Amino acid sequence: MSHTLEQTRNKEPMWFFERNYSYLRAIFPEIIELSSGVLVYRDSLKVVKIQCLEVSRYTTLILLNLTFTECPQIPPVEMTIRLYHDAEVADVISYQNITRLIAPYFSAKKETDQDHKRQANILLYELLSGCVKKRFMETA
Repeated sequence: MSHTLEQTRNKEPMWFFERNYSYLRAIFPEIIELSSGVLVYRDSLKVVKIQCLEVSRYTTLILLNLTFTECPQIPPVEMTIRLYHDAEVADVISYQNITRLIAPYFSAKKETDQDHKRQANILLYELLSGCVKKRFMETA
């Protein structure tokens, strides 16, 4: 149909980087000042812990650890995320100890590589959006 709305996800490939940053700020407002210690989000299903690994002038490197309290058979999810405060984006740089996440547009073999970087960032989006929705439902 010609009158349907187009999704912005297709037009703006960076939407999840920006959304992840805003979700992290909404869930953990003190993340900007984090230099030591651990920030914790907890609900009936999961526990999300954020630990600061490195702070520089414009970025913060954090470790996110997610455990499911209601499903202990699911292994914990661990991600290393770089927050770019000037650009207000968050980028997953390692996932489950896989440290070389390369987007396919930087790869020589574009046809065979999967976009692991995009998938890790979308997974982060799904995890964080669930936390934000749960927090909103609890306060409403």
